[in-house]
Amino acid sequence: MEIVLIAVVAVAIGAFWYYNRSTKSFDVNQDGKVDAADAKAAVQNVVEGVKATADVNKDGKVDVADVAVVAEKAKAGAKKATAKAKETVKKAATRGRKPKAK
Repeated sequence: MEIVLIAVVAVAIGAFWYYNRSTKSFDVNQDGKVDAADAKAAVQNVVEGVKATADVNKDGKVDVADVAVVAEKAKAGAKKATAKAKETVKKAATRGRKPKAK
């Protein structure tokens, strides 16, 4: 459980930095002071950035259609990896053997 918590915190910190990296200080909203409004702006930047990243079909919303696109890509990638592994096994099995006479 602790590992999951650490991973979530690390991802949150990474997302905070990534989506607020254009600001070189903690004054995210550029109003000249660091306060709760900066924290709110930073969270909004992260949420918007995550939404933009998760909207893989670019329809303006994050929903089950995005999950379907990701699942299809994963399925295609798995099929490709399986075919490549089978080919590698086939090559390894036939390597060094002479073809059988008919």
